Amino acid sequence: MADLLYQSIILSVVAVVLLQVLKLRVRPRARTPPGPWRLPVIGSMHHLLNVLPHRALRDLAAVHGPLMMLQLGQTPLVVVSSREMAREVLRTHDASFATRPKLLVGEVVLYSYTDILFSPSGTYWRKLRQLCAAEIFSPSRVLSFRHIREQEVKNQVEDIHGVGPSTPVDATAIFSGLAISIISRASFGNKQRNAREFLSAVKTGVTLASGFKIPDLFPAWRSVLARATGMRRALEDVHGTIDSSLDEVIAERKCVRQDKARSGGAPAAVEENLVDVLIGLQEKGGPLHRLSTNSIKGVIVDMFVAGTGTISSSLDWGMAELMRSPRVMGKLQRELREAFPGRTAISERDIDAGSLPYLKLVIKENLRLHPPAPLLVPRESIHACELGGYVIPAGSRVIVNAWAIGRDPRYWGDDAEEFKPERFADSSVDFTGSSYEFLPFGAGRRMCPGVSYSLPFLQMALVQLCYHFDWSLPEGVAVVDMTEADGLGLRRKSPLRLCATPFVPESAC
Repeated sequence: MADLLYQSIILSVVAVVLLQVLKLRVRPRARTPPGPWRLPVIGSMHHLLNVLPHRALRDLAAVHGPLMMLQLGQTPLVVVSSREMAREVLRTHDASFATRPKLLVGEVVLYSYTDILFSPSGTYWRKLRQLCAAEIFSPSRVLSFRHIREQEVKNQVEDIHGVGPSTPVDATAIFSGLAISIISRASFGNKQRNAREFLSAVKTGVTLASGFKIPDLFPAWRSVLARATGMRRALEDVHGTIDSSLDEVIAERKCVRQDKARSGGAPAAVEENLVDVLIGLQEKGGPLHRLSTNSIKGVIVDMFVAGTGTISSSLDWGMAELMRSPRVMGKLQRELREAFPGRTAISERDIDAGSLPYLKLVIKENLRLHPPAPLLVPRESIHACELGGYVIPAGSRVIVNAWAIGRDPRYWGDDAEEFKPERFADSSVDFTGSSYEFLPFGAGRRMCPGVSYSLPFLQMALVQLCYHFDWSLPEGVAVVDMTEADGLGLRRKSPLRLCATPFVPESAC
């Protein structure tokens, strides 16, 4: 009897173990999105070596679908490459993907994620976003910098006039210098005294902020890998240069405000730049009680990096496309010269009051083909989420290939790769974040807040350059080189060298 009982217990235990093993084997695994083949340790990283990521990811999506998952080291990377999937991420499940991955650049350079770009989702970020919308990117604030845009573009037009029509000018350098001058004056109140070192540090920081660097792909080993690869040392050098420059600027602006107050004027009477605005908010408190000096620095770095890099690149691509399409250039110049007949000077007020529909189409088409951030800024899934029948694990990095979506023939037709501004005529498609086939500035909670800041700059520069000059390629140059530079930012590889023949209005003759 005892033996029978003993055998029954043994059989029961064995049966339970077998059932548990069988249950584990038949339990359906989470169905994650498809993706390319992987190698041990590095996963899918070999698919992105020595290639332009936005192009390589479009080619992989053509094989694996518009919702695709790669494994980059320890980091799951979800890539969205269609309008429909972009709407799911940026609208339907926007709250699930509203945070940012904690990249090393945000920790070291951007004051432990106190800026708006890399700040994780939460109360601090929400209040910072509200502050930017109300105080930094408000229509009145953008309008207050109108005189800066007008003065700097006017100075550049005069410089080009002085070169003469037979000597080529470096348009790429002109656009970069123009963006730096305008953003510096609007942000700091003057042009940086140590501009060369500051700009060099900013460029290095942008290069290291891609999210594709080895330490950012192995979070468990990030500290060790950051030091072994030299990435932390490089970022600390970048931080040191940027931080000392901003300390100098903030101290200078505080002295200006104090001097004005001592002389009987209110600090608010000082001609304000963005540093002044943030100092004023810090002094009076307000909805963002954690607006520390580091927060001010982080926001200013975001403004400077986003403003100088993306605006100059957009102008560079736009002028290159116009040079490749004499029809479009001619049509744009006719619109401008008919809108402002006989004018020797054009103000931003004139541009706002004028009817310039084709200019707006040209800007839209340029942003479609050449979005400033082709993969947008990466997001991270806060918790597990289902998209298109697939499970996106919590902590997955998510990028939207805006470049690929903007060139997809399903949304733009067989001529999707052509520069054709007329495609936007009589179309409701816009870059305000509601048209998911057109996402140059993103959409949803983490949409770029500086759209209203950059558009007046783009309009002013294009109007002045295309109105005042007839442009041509230098002697011996037959085509514009449209090769893209390496890296995540969508930049042209070769400088755009052009000859500028001044246009003389009839009434000025």
